Formats: sequence, C-alpha cells, structure tokens
Amino acid sequence: MKPLILALQFLTRLYIPIAIDFSPENLRKSLFFFPWVGILIGLVLYLPVLILEDPSLRALATLLIWIFLTGGLHLDGLSDMADGFLSGKEKDKILEIMKDSRVGAFGVISLILIILSKYILLSETEAKIYTYPLILGGARFANALAIGLAPSARKDGMGRMFQETRPLPYIMAGGLLFLVFMISMDKRFLFCFLAQMTLVLYTSLVSYKKIGGLTGDVYGANAELGEALGLFVWRLIQ
Repeated sequence: MKPLILALQFLTRLYIPIAIDFSPENLRKSLFFFPWVGILIGLVLYLPVLILEDPSLRALATLLIWIFLTGGLHLDGLSDMADGFLSGKEKDKILEIMKDSRVGAFGVISLILIILSKYILLSETEAKIYTYPLILGGARFANALAIGLAPSARKDGMGRMFQETRPLPYIMAGGLLFLVFMISMDKRFLFCFLAQMTLVLYTSLVSYKKIGGLTGDVYGANAELGEALGLFVWRLIQ
C-alpha cells in the first residue's frame, strides 16, 4: 500500500495523513500506480456529469474539481516550461527561469490557453463513466514512461530521484495492465493514447535539445498537454 499512497501524494492534493518514506523501493513501485491514480481522478471528475445538466456549468464544475484535486501542480509545471523554453535563452538560463517562482508572460498565456481549451472540450464532450479515467490514465502512463526512459536535466530534483531507482519494469507492468483495461472499455481510446504518447515524445525531444533532459516542470506540462490532447482527440472520434 505504501507505493500507492506515495503515488496519490505525488499526483493529487488528497489529504492522506500517512507518512511514507522516500525509499528507492517505494519510489520505484509508486510509478506502477501512476495511470491508476489518473483513473481515480477521472472517476471523481465524472460526478458533475451525473449531477448537472447544463453543459457549461458541468464543464466549469469538472474543471474546478480537476484543478482542486491536483492542486494546480501540473499547471505550475506548464507555465514554468513555457517561460523557460520560449525565452530564447541558453540551457543554464532556461533552468534558472524554470526554477523561478515568478510567472512570466509566456507562462500566463499558456495557463489561459490550457484552461480555456479544457473548458471548451469538456463542455463539448459527451462523457461516459470511463472517458475521463482513460484520458487521465493515458496521460500519466505516457508521463511515467518519460520518467523511466528520458534523462534528467538536473543533478537533483524529482526526475532524478525517480530515475535513480530504475523504475521501468514497474512502469511497464502498470501501463500494460492499464492498456488492457483501456481496450476492454473502448478500443477507440487507443487513438487518444497514441496521440498522448506522440506528444510526450515530442516534448521530451524538445526538452532534451534545450536543456539536456527532462525536469519536474516538463512532467507537469506533459500531464496538462496530454490531458487536453486526449480530450481533443476523443472529441473528434466520439
């Protein structure tokens, strides 16, 4: 149970008053549960669909719950990555900008665009009980693969902490089970997942070119962009 609790503590702002040590074993195994935490969040996001009839109010409620559950953690990563990558600076300066707690113009623009995009897609999407869980789970599995495969751009930080545990076997095991679950629910979601994987691959390559690897901010950006892209693809094919 410790790895699952650790994954919940990393990826959500749910109050879990249990102290879990950051041992290599717990960190490594926690990545197995990343897509399943996405499924859990997605199930909670379905509640407004059951309660509200108006599409606009439903989309707004879903988005607010979404931000509340993740604590804006991934949004912060997206804004930091936008500020750094679009600054036109060299590697060291980009890393310095991304670590700065202040939000610049590119960061603000990225937040407006991602929140507006999600709101529009949520209001236009006909969701079933498994729609949000599969989209969020797919984004987190793609992100977990990036953690397991791509190098860290920093000598310390979250990415390095996870990578040093060599978590790839657990990532693949959790991901394969998730894919089986996805296919059993609706095979069309494979298109969403392939789009998410392509996006994460692209952002990882851009990040490697700019700063020599990935950071926690890039992981956060991957989650936000992957979720929005998953919603977009599902809207096209539903």
